[in-house]
Amino acid sequence: MKKRIIAAALVAATTMPIKAAIITQEVSFGVQGSPFDVADVSPLSESLFIDAFDQTLGTLNAVNITVSGQIDSEGRSINESTEAGRADVNIFLASDWQVSSSVADTFIFERANFIDPLVSAQSSPEGSFTMIPGEASEVFEFDVSTGERGGTLTNVDLTAFLSGTPIEFLFSTDARTNVFNQVDGGSGRFTNDFSTGSWGRIFVEFDYSPAAVSVSEPAAFSLFGAGLLFLFSNRKKALKR
Repeated sequence: MKKRIIAAALVAATTMPIKAAIITQEVSFGVQGSPFDVADVSPLSESLFIDAFDQTLGTLNAVNITVSGQIDSEGRSINESTEAGRADVNIFLASDWQVSSSVADTFIFERANFIDPLVSAQSSPEGSFTMIPGEASEVFEFDVSTGERGGTLTNVDLTAFLSGTPIEFLFSTDARTNVFNQVDGGSGRFTNDFSTGSWGRIFVEFDYSPAAVSVSEPAAFSLFGAGLLFLFSNRKKALKR
């Protein structure tokens, strides 16, 4: 009976199955919140690559992919007219803001829309003119942002991550920043400067079952020797009785 217990302990020590595990990858472009890095969003075309799963780690069970993106614009409008003025700043999408790849369904942050702006800012409400020439208010500084948008990709092709080839994810859109100026009568003259930029990120979780871990041969013999020593010690005690 004791020999069976030792054998069982030896088997457990030499072959140790491990529960499911997760490793992650994260890649990004641009600087979140910056309108200056990756400034050309008209159009935006940025690729990110995720490495394939390392099959020496074990068996891949699932791949969870999260995408995030953000568009920011910063600038100023200066009223150089003789009359009070105002400014409207709007970012419109001339094409879908999306992430596409060959391994999952396309994720769309926002659909193209040239009627309703994605984000906007005003120096003052419509009909109100607060940009006064010659005063500090003649300059309207703006900083508009979509804030972080994101979601999870669907219908992920698991086998694509076993090919050993990096997977491409393409962030694309055509974002147009428009500054519209008005003056309270007469003709207006304004100087407008701005920069619009984008940030994007891919976060991937590989859910896998690790290969069984085997104890080295010397360690296995050490366990076996400890078991024999235990049996021998018990036997000597029994004979003394």
